[in-house]
Amino acid sequence: MNRYLSDVLNGREDNYMLPFYWQHGDHHEKIPEQIERIYQSGCRALCVESRPHKDFCGPGWWADMDVIISECERRGMKVWILDDDHFPTGHAAGAVKHHPDLRPWQLVERHVDVMGPARDAMLTAEPTGPDHILLGVFAYKRTGQGEACEPGAICLTDRVDRGFLRFSVPDGCYRIFFLYKSRRGTSHPDYVDMLRSESVKLLIDTVYESHYEHYKRHFGKTVAGFFSDEPSFGNTWSGPHSTDHGMYDHRVGMPGLALPYNDRVPGMMTIALGADALPLFPALWFDLGEQTGAVRHAYMDAVTKLYRDCFTRQLGDWCESHGVEYIGHIIEDMNAHARLGCSAGHYFRSLDGQHMSGIDIVLHQIIPGMSGYIHTSSTFGNNADPAFFDYVLAKLGASFAHIGTQMKGRAMCEVFGAYGWAEGTPAMKWLLDYLLVRGVNHFVPHAFSPAFPDPDCPPHFGADGVDPQFEGFSKLMRYGNRAAHLLSHGVHVADAAILYHADAEWYGEYGTAMLTQVPAKMLYDEHIDFDILPADCFTDDSGSRVYHAEVKDGVICVGDQRYKCLIVPAAKKLPQTLESALEKLRGDGACVIRMMEKTTGWDLISEYDDFFDRDITVDGDHPFLRCIHYSSGGSHTYMFVNESVADPVDTTVTLLPLHGRRSGVMLDMLNDAVNSVNTVDGRLALSLSPYQSVIVVFDPEGAPADLPEKPRFTKIPAELSFSVAKAPYTDMEKYTPLPGEYPSGALPDISADDPGFSGRIRYTCRFDRPDGVSGIDLGEVGQTAHLYCNGEDLGVRVCPPYSYDLSRCLKDKDNELVIEISNTLANAIRDGFSAFMAIPASGIKGPVSWLK
Repeated sequence: MNRYLSDVLNGREDNYMLPFYWQHGDHHEKIPEQIERIYQSGCRALCVESRPHKDFCGPGWWADMDVIISECERRGMKVWILDDDHFPTGHAAGAVKHHPDLRPWQLVERHVDVMGPARDAMLTAEPTGPDHILLGVFAYKRTGQGEACEPGAICLTDRVDRGFLRFSVPDGCYRIFFLYKSRRGTSHPDYVDMLRSESVKLLIDTVYESHYEHYKRHFGKTVAGFFSDEPSFGNTWSGPHSTDHGMYDHRVGMPGLALPYNDRVPGMMTIALGADALPLFPALWFDLGEQTGAVRHAYMDAVTKLYRDCFTRQLGDWCESHGVEYIGHIIEDMNAHARLGCSAGHYFRSLDGQHMSGIDIVLHQIIPGMSGYIHTSSTFGNNADPAFFDYVLAKLGASFAHIGTQMKGRAMCEVFGAYGWAEGTPAMKWLLDYLLVRGVNHFVPHAFSPAFPDPDCPPHFGADGVDPQFEGFSKLMRYGNRAAHLLSHGVHVADAAILYHADAEWYGEYGTAMLTQVPAKMLYDEHIDFDILPADCFTDDSGSRVYHAEVKDGVICVGDQRYKCLIVPAAKKLPQTLESALEKLRGDGACVIRMMEKTTGWDLISEYDDFFDRDITVDGDHPFLRCIHYSSGGSHTYMFVNESVADPVDTTVTLLPLHGRRSGVMLDMLNDAVNSVNTVDGRLALSLSPYQSVIVVFDPEGAPADLPEKPRFTKIPAELSFSVAKAPYTDMEKYTPLPGEYPSGALPDISADDPGFSGRIRYTCRFDRPDGVSGIDLGEVGQTAHLYCNGEDLGVRVCPPYSYDLSRCLKDKDNELVIEISNTLANAIRDGFSAFMAIPASGIKGPVSWLK
């Protein structure tokens, strides 16, 4: 039997959950109780979130950490440590204030337009000093088209004297550029410089080394590693600028934007361009003709490689040399991952030193059922575009896990945070499946907090013992561990690869490069799985920690991954190095599909289908059925998820690798259902309710002989009479009965009668068994259900379908059902984050049906 299937069936799965555990510095005595709550939830690791702590790396911090590590060691739990006192990572616990020479530098420009001819004209230059240094002055003739300039700089640097530039202006209109290396233009003035190793080492010396000094004997044992949270360049506007498109859209080519700078940048650019780069710097903001794209690309190539080498790789190498690992994520939102400002310029390079890839899903970035709609969220700008969040975000993390030389297939996501108390277990389960089926397999649930009610980014699991959802959350954590264990091993089977759009966006004019999300959506809705590959897989020889692509028998091979084709999003022009690499791929026999600006999904899919058989084919139109496939030797593991919140999936899928008759194991691990399934020539019947998911494993040995086939039920209306009682979240054992009894078709509307109620609703009834009935379906429920039949605990349901098999405990006469429904704390605690999503109705909404 497949080893990992055997592990899951016998309760031996590993841990894949490491929730944030916030430290405020004023709940020392409650730490053991809180860690026990984390342990009871099914999580066997935690990540200490230092941001709210009042004494990070001080005596109070070490006192708290002593207890945390001791309690975790006693329980066999792992501890990860968030690596700074402020968000985002890079503050170095305030140490930069004492080392001002290690602050970040920016490249800024000032310009003046002058009309010639004018003999011995004078312009004032800005005052300079240690924090504002003149790099050069260059004149460019204007073309008269917008703000474009003609190629060919006139160097005027040596004409600056005593604060004035004095020169004779030739005939025509000229723009005079003053270029400065400056401490201005940053949103993080007291942060380390991500482009300078000596500066980043200050973070290591202050945070990493101090933890090693205190807990050396625990490193590589209880202490698992460090977590960086959304480090970035942090550059911002430094002068008059054009329209600000928002924090997610700060990129090269924007007038007025300061740009991250290091003294190595001009030399790196000069090598790339084959010409002195400094006079060409104005192209970083304004159009200088044909050379503009190459200059901008050379700059972004330089700073993202410096970030990689100086920041993420230095931290990762330190961790590795000290027996621990390094994880975290940047801001990926709305394609910021390939830009400056709040992010780090290049998703893959920014995480190059990590031992897992990383992303986050917080702030309503993804809402179940909203994949076709730009929707409200608590992100910047208060809206989220599903074209990115639903189709690219998780695939970025999964792709790097597949092709990173030290990732070992591990992709991490910080998830659930800042959705508000309205986020119940149905939404959490949907999000967890969204990640699993896209290849993410390690999770940082956000968050456990020692303070209740903590207004800082709820929900907070457990809520100091008064969380009605905690029982369901704990079941979800155990489900996640089991599912991730099955889906973390083997080789991901992808039909295609998509070229990461960063290089095209850097090189092209604003808005002319097609984003990765365009082909991603076209493929994914047609059940064609893919990975996203950076150009470094094809062009980079500087030691990036991604596997380099080779072509074997027409297949693009990157490490263990195999792709039938590479899809290149449309771009007016690409860097010559990338064009040459793509041409070499073609010459080696690979299929490279170049998209055009007007390429439709039909065009792309038709071109693909003309050449290749799909790994998974779905009968009928089911765009919200999501699939993933891993292979290991002769074993094949599939996950199928119905992401629709309303429509069931009833179809047949064809699995390309399976031939003849095969038997496999189908697992609905959320509800502990394990059944045998059979295929003929790869055809598998699949029926999934909204929110439902299954994992199917085909092993060379086949399914165990004693496994039953999955039963099929029909629903008939249930006519029951319930007594109803409520218990508030403050005391969920103290029930107050509602007067009278209620037929199952007219149960009380708890939310209408008491909109501020949070807690549990208990429904009790007695009944005789109808002929042929073996189960019950509760219909719509808000939000978790726990059912007892004749005193037997039949478990918790955290999302649809709220169905139970009653066959083992039903009697012919006088059966008792007790159903406990738990809603969320959003009704009683009206936090601001919950305003961005609907609060489901509380209790059983039905219809209640018997299952025959």
